[in-house]
Amino acid sequence: MTHWNTELIEAVAAMAERVGIDTTTPAAGTDGALWAALTEAGFTEIGIREEHGGSGGSTADALSVVHAVTARGALTMLLEHTMLAGRLIAECTGSPASGPATLAVAGDHCTARDTTEGTVLDGTVTGVVHGSDAAILVVLLPAPGAGERPSVAIIAADAPGVTVERGSDLLGASLDDYHFEATPVQLHESTFSIEELNERGALSYAVALTAAAGAVRDRTLRYAAERVQFGRPLAKFQAIQQRLAGLAALTALMEAATEAAMTHDAASEDSAARRSAIAAAKVVTSASAREVAAAGHQIHGALGFTSEHMLGRSTTALWSWRDRYGSERYWAEVLAGQILDGGADPWELITGTDSTGAVAAERTSR
Repeated sequence: MTHWNTELIEAVAAMAERVGIDTTTPAAGTDGALWAALTEAGFTEIGIREEHGGSGGSTADALSVVHAVTARGALTMLLEHTMLAGRLIAECTGSPASGPATLAVAGDHCTARDTTEGTVLDGTVTGVVHGSDAAILVVLLPAPGAGERPSVAIIAADAPGVTVERGSDLLGASLDDYHFEATPVQLHESTFSIEELNERGALSYAVALTAAAGAVRDRTLRYAAERVQFGRPLAKFQAIQQRLAGLAALTALMEAATEAAMTHDAASEDSAARRSAIAAAKVVTSASAREVAAAGHQIHGALGFTSEHMLGRSTTALWSWRDRYGSERYWAEVLAGQILDGGADPWELITGTDSTGAVAAERTSR
């Protein structure tokens, strides 16, 4: 069962077609025209409850928008704003973000303290995705004790005491380090634990990786059918057919794993089962990303490596995003930990079924 919202996907596709997308890689910046159109349509607040000023809808609806935008090679803040920071702001304050927001998870190098003028933040956060494009920073501070929720510091990007070291990833998205010195903040208790937020980020990036892989597959299949070499299309050569089959198989595996994770996220009341499904999706999508990108470039040849070619936007996304919110090794260790430390049944993790219940049902039928 798929949870994709096809109506939203079609609407976003039409919107992207209308405003146009520059897929030069690395990108000079985010696709501002598309972001403005998405914002005007209320799509950047999908998944946030209406009583909090959002557009309503489910997490699957928001992920459908992410998938549609990513599949067309657009670079936006949907992952950071809509799926993560924006929702945290709405949940904590009861109101939507007043501008584009991004998220950073602080370590022990950030501390909040009370002063006579209010709460301020000192310290450093690194690798803030789309920091340069954000009007608001959401910094998740470590929980003070075991079993307690972390704190959320909401900061205006131009607040006093903020200094920034600019950087970027391979795709061209800003990747910045922020330093705070007595910076005024709004401090709230988070509605998510660090673990829950990490799962949400991993699921979001698994969807984005799957969309990028699908774009690589579709463009490569089309190119192989159209490109004529030695008097016949590339797709007629056996070696190319084998490479295309492998590319299609990997992409199908990514799609199946991601859809399974979305199903568990939407329907499962078992947090362990949901975590397993998300972990499996991130393992599969991150591990497959490199091979999908390699196959696309090998079949396209030198043409696919030019900065103007659309293929590069998707393959560079695969390279850049595979470690976001946990690499395949990290999430593989999570799955292993559920078996070795948590006592989970390996068969249940693999199949997503409850073997105990199945055995009991069989005995009853006898």
